[in-house]
Amino acid sequence: MEDKEYLNIKEAAKLLGINNKLMTKLSHQEGFPCIRFERRVVINKRALEEWFLSNSNKFIK
Repeated sequence: MEDKEYLNIKEAAKLLGINNKLMTKLSHQEGFPCIRFERRVVINKRALEEWFLSNSNKFIK
């Protein structure tokens, strides 16, 4: 997975060490680095890591 630039929900959840349901919920947050193609979600790995670092001191609902 380290060489992939784009991730699906399952891969992104594994990267952050959270479950798929929580990753799906996070993907609906404003400013979350993903693109939606109908039911498919594509997440930019580098942008996800940057988003996580910049939001690490915040409470996400």
